[in-house]
Amino acid sequence: MSQTNSITIIETGLARCVAEPRGSHGLEGYGLGQSYRFERCQDGKGRYCRVYPDEGFPDYYETYGEGVFAGYFLDERSS
Repeated sequence: MSQTNSITIIETGLARCVAEPRGSHGLEGYGLGQSYRFERCQDGKGRYCRVYPDEGFPDYYETYGEGVFAGYFLDERSS
C-alpha cells in the first residue's frame, strides 16, 4: 500500500547565498551573493527548504533542512 504525504508550502521568496558551500551538504554551484528562489515546506516528516539553483530548469530543486538552509542562505526580506 502506497501512502503519499501532503506538502504544505509555508512561504516562498528569494534567498541570497551568504556562504559558499563548496560541496558541503551536497550543495554545489551556488554563487556567493547570488539570489535563488526558495520554498519553505512542511510535510508529515517535518519542515525543510527547497532551493531552485537554476532558472533554466524551473522544476528542479534541491532539498535541505532549515538549519543547513540558514547556514548558507539569507531570506532577502530579512536583509
